[in-house]
Amino acid sequence: MNLKIFFYRLMLLLFVFSFQFAFSQPKKGNNKVASVAPEFEKGWYLPYKGDTIRGEIQVNAGETEAQYNISFFFKAPNAKKVSEITTKKAKAYGFGDRKFEILKINDVEYFAEVLEKGRISLYQINEEKVEKDRKIAIPVYYINDAQADPKSKLAGIVELPKEKPYKKVLKELFKEQPMLIENVDKWFLQIDQVRQAIQEFNKLYQQNTSPSSTQPDGTKKEETEEIEVEKVK
Repeated sequence: MNLKIFFYRLMLLLFVFSFQFAFSQPKKGNNKVASVAPEFEKGWYLPYKGDTIRGEIQVNAGETEAQYNISFFFKAPNAKKVSEITTKKAKAYGFGDRKFEILKINDVEYFAEVLEKGRISLYQINEEKVEKDRKIAIPVYYINDAQADPKSKLAGIVELPKEKPYKKVLKELFKEQPMLIENVDKWFLQIDQVRQAIQEFNKLYQQNTSPSSTQPDGTKKEETEEIEVEKVK
């Protein structure tokens, strides 16, 4: 084979290989955030001073739902720029039928999602972890019985265990209405079952709701009390 043709073919092969290799490498930075177009829903947030501010909230800002518990991205009406709102700037926010309030855990403030609100309130915060080279959100649940005995382990806000201790917590939480948890798994946390039981429990105590929970015009006030978490021992 002609030596010149051999080198020409070799150089061509090297060029093709280097071209394919270059385009097969991942780009630096967060590819997901850079490549996904922002999606917005109508929403609102409540600053520490002033009235509720309405606009749009980005619903695909983070890699997992853990982003909702850290900050949210807000676009005011007719605004071109999107602003990141942290727990330092707002005490509550929401979009669609979802609502988030400040919850303090080990001196760190989070936006906790409100799953149920009433005599018994239920909150969710997602912990972001890496599993098999990808980020996932692990939900952690917290409960508050507004009428719990101050000496009880359920006084204040406590973390809801997911396994064996959960049985004792559940029994204590529903001691006034034990029939509501007859069909609830007592050993492992089934959050949908717990939510249904809490909904039924709260219905029984709606008549005890404070009149101060509504504004003079009949609209509901934002419930945004900052809460310190105590873990169940």
